[in-house]
Amino acid sequence: MPLLEITELKKSYRGPDGVHREVLDVPSFILEEEEQVALEGRSGCGKTTFLNLVAGILTPDRGSIRLGGQELFALSEADRDCFRARSLGYVFQAFHLLGGYTVLENVVLGMAFGRGIDRRLASDLLVELGLGDHQRHRPHQLSIGQRQRVALARALAARPRLVLADEPTGSLDPERAGEALELLRGACREHGAALLLVSHDETLLGGFDRRLSMDELARGVAGANGGAT
Repeated sequence: MPLLEITELKKSYRGPDGVHREVLDVPSFILEEEEQVALEGRSGCGKTTFLNLVAGILTPDRGSIRLGGQELFALSEADRDCFRARSLGYVFQAFHLLGGYTVLENVVLGMAFGRGIDRRLASDLLVELGLGDHQRHRPHQLSIGQRQRVALARALAARPRLVLADEPTGSLDPERAGEALELLRGACREHGAALLLVSHDETLLGGFDRRLSMDELARGVAGANGGAT
């Protein structure tokens, strides 16, 4: 059974003129356990919408999203939130760290909604990601790259089966972006998590198990072992 299986997924939004416009139409998509897939496309092409649908943050107009065999939208909203906290990690471009809390507290708080708090695991993750000496710092005391590492530690702290990453290197210069992407991919491999990453920067996406454009996704050529390389 694939880790993630999507069929006939559609999403539209109502524009200012009251007309519904379709922003996403994905006939099929499969992601295997521990696979790493990159989706590329210009800004506004539906990349973030796709990730938010996979995460269960947005509700589709129609279609099926099965994660680990569980149909997401067969769950109530509350159960879907709990399922997401246990099964998914999400690395946002803007990181969404809580400025009033320390680095360690940011990771620990992320665990509270999933499998439960484990301060030792949270601390070990920060050490693994090179932040062992920064656990008592607050986000504003860190560089952008360090904040990204905190966001990655928080995403991995729930021991997810799937990590979603939305333009995770968008705030970094090209050299640091490449380093950060390798860190993200290596951490997912180390922890046995699949990775689904979206980016507009195609120069960073070589070496992924699969690399697909949003146009290919919409054409339904995104089954396992398919798509662009």
